[in-house]
Amino acid sequence: MKKKVRCTAGVFLCVMLLAGIAAGCSGGSGGKKILRVGMECSYAPYNWSQTDDSNGAVKISNGKEYANGYDVKIAKRLADAAGYDLQIVKTQWDGLAPGVASGKLDAVIAGMSATADRRQTVDFTDNYYKASIFALVRKDGKYAGAKGIADLRGASCTSQQSTVWYELLKQIPGAQVQPALEDATTMIVSLRAGKCDVLLCDKPTALAAVYANPGLAKIDLSEDPDLKVPEEQTNIGIAVKKGNTQLRETLNRALAGISEKERGQIMDEAIRQQPIAGQTPKTGPDRSDDFGYWVKNLLQQYGGLFWHGAGVTLILALIGTLIGCAIGLLVGVLRTIPKPRKRTNLLLKILYGILQFLLAAYVEIFRGTPMMVQAMVLYYGSMSLLHLDMSPMFAGFFVVSINTGAYMAESVRGGIESLDPGQTEAAEALGMTHWQTMGSVVLPQAFRSIMPQVGNNLIINIKDTSVLNVISVTELYFEAKSAAGGTYKYFEAFFIISVIYFIMTFACSRLLRWVERKIDGSGNYTLVDLDAMADPTGLNPVRKRGHNGGMHRWGK
Repeated sequence: MKKKVRCTAGVFLCVMLLAGIAAGCSGGSGGKKILRVGMECSYAPYNWSQTDDSNGAVKISNGKEYANGYDVKIAKRLADAAGYDLQIVKTQWDGLAPGVASGKLDAVIAGMSATADRRQTVDFTDNYYKASIFALVRKDGKYAGAKGIADLRGASCTSQQSTVWYELLKQIPGAQVQPALEDATTMIVSLRAGKCDVLLCDKPTALAAVYANPGLAKIDLSEDPDLKVPEEQTNIGIAVKKGNTQLRETLNRALAGISEKERGQIMDEAIRQQPIAGQTPKTGPDRSDDFGYWVKNLLQQYGGLFWHGAGVTLILALIGTLIGCAIGLLVGVLRTIPKPRKRTNLLLKILYGILQFLLAAYVEIFRGTPMMVQAMVLYYGSMSLLHLDMSPMFAGFFVVSINTGAYMAESVRGGIESLDPGQTEAAEALGMTHWQTMGSVVLPQAFRSIMPQVGNNLIINIKDTSVLNVISVTELYFEAKSAAGGTYKYFEAFFIISVIYFIMTFACSRLLRWVERKIDGSGNYTLVDLDAMADPTGLNPVRKRGHNGGMHRWGK
């Protein structure tokens, strides 16, 4: 038992050491300052992921792929003009604002509108793009001939969450407003699938969507007098940390060197270069809805990203579960320490009460809050409050471990309490301490009963690591979103990763079942005759069933 504890502790320390090294390793080339720019890398034509550096793509700092698009091209121009080394940090939309507010990111260049609400959290530069509002409809739909929002009366509509577009939907007469969707690619897929009639978005998103999806049509609402769009909602700026006037002014000076005409040309170039443009056959049969073709195409183009994401997911789940089990084992044993007797020193009673309260609080808090919330509080909060700059992987290991530990603590406690209390009483009668009883009597038996729960937690962690993209962890789900973001092939991309997830979970469950059988031991055993046990020579034969006074041999 002690050997197992030492091994587990060694693994824990190694992981913490490696993650700590990763957290502290940063730097630019040639002594230049680094400009850490956050973006989704799945929002064509503003930004997307690709597998090589073609068309001037930039390596993503927290992934294996490259980023390109309008935002990347602008970021390169700004970094060059200001004398920075550009570092692209791939982050989910919900993590961009907290990232720049906490200082994890220096700037966000991701098509973010400079609204009054956002200005309360971050500062914005001058506009780097001026948006105009468009609607998207299906060419074969009832609203294909619409010219303005008056013609969209009664339409089922939606848009992207946390954007100005979604707020404008209520101006459509009689609109059936659906819940907001996670990103632009998701809402375009929803429109193509017939889940809604109308989408609101900006001009680049509409142009890119129509370019990639011939079955869609765009409606220019920029001159529609019935649509009231506040000026601030069309201003797309670069977000920087509140109060960082030096960086804001530096970026503004660099932006001033890029004319409006140049910006338009850069956007047109980005639309032509988006991944879907080079993957749709120009001749032959229409393959826009050919499921098999796109599955094969995505595997060829983004197979490396899928396997990289699967590797990150598996490492996080395996090591996080291992460390979590060690934490749960320790907490579970501590929570079963008997309450001090009445004659025990008062100080010990107080310490016992504090310990039990803290352990119960740990279990209830981490079982009662979502892992995504824990990740954002730890990753961004540690930077904002403690100025502790964790790497995404370190934060991921930490969150998965402590979350798993809270669940395993209850499993361990339940396994211990399920045993016959007479065994503990007998151990105490022999003079064994609580820790001796746990290590030599209780835990060896309880461990077998909690093994299925270890497997359940491992499988849950493989799936739940998908929420860690909000802290820039490039796990499997995030990589799939990147592939889908550049091609608008959400169903095909998620079909691929659903197969990968199933392979990982099924393999892990089979492996743990094999471990359980090994722990159970052989199914063949022999019950020995009492006379044979008493025979010091061991030569008394074992009698078969039917012999008087004897026991039979079991097994094959």
